[in-house]
Amino acid sequence: MLRVCCTGLVLCALAAAQQRSFVACPIVRDTKTVPCFLAEYDGELYYLGIQQDITNDFHPPQLKHEVLVEGTIAAGPRVCGGIPLKPVATSVMKEVNLACNMLLPQEPGIDAPPAPRGAGPSSRRPQAAPAPRESFTGAHEFTLLYEFNDDRPDFAATQALNDSVAYAKRITAKSVKVKGYRATTLLSNGERLVEKTGLAEKRAQATATLLRGVGVSDVIAEWESEAAAADGKTDPSRRRVTILVSPGK
Repeated sequence: MLRVCCTGLVLCALAAAQQRSFVACPIVRDTKTVPCFLAEYDGELYYLGIQQDITNDFHPPQLKHEVLVEGTIAAGPRVCGGIPLKPVATSVMKEVNLACNMLLPQEPGIDAPPAPRGAGPSSRRPQAAPAPRESFTGAHEFTLLYEFNDDRPDFAATQALNDSVAYAKRITAKSVKVKGYRATTLLSNGERLVEKTGLAEKRAQATATLLRGVGVSDVIAEWESEAAAADGKTDPSRRRVTILVSPGK
């Protein structure tokens, strides 16, 4: 039985800004629109996000795999029956766990929040204006973020990677320094999860290879072998690759 410990706006507001980092089985709740994804920790149910297309910031976890959840409790009412975490980062754990297969049925009064855009890979928001692009000058650092223990950058990193390529070519960069990192995650129960050895090098080398493959010159790959320390708040931002593009003289 899932325990309800935050029943009103006041209590939820008091709980806001608290961090939650834990590993659990994802839970899928059916609704009349799109599925909601939740996870249980310490007897409480947390809302992670809804099913949308690949361009959304939230990527649903996979059933039959545990998920690492790292988020901040947001003020406000429950969403899909769970306390909302925002922002939230989720990382699918590679090991198969057949017990992670919970599906909750649709229930009256529990609805998915409105999607910024419709579900499905081909849907687009009508009259959507493109986000303004940043104008880069001088030496500029681009950052690619990763899920825990993964060497493939998340979807949002694609834009940063494309921007670094375009900028390096536009200014005929003198140097492009790629640096890879691996990190530690501090869980709410005090346990620490450390990304695997060699991952920082793998991230850096893979990124450098991509840059060279699209015609970027003078690419140097470096990496930090030691895992970055954890603080339980900014851990997802430490799983990264940075691309420092420096102009020529």
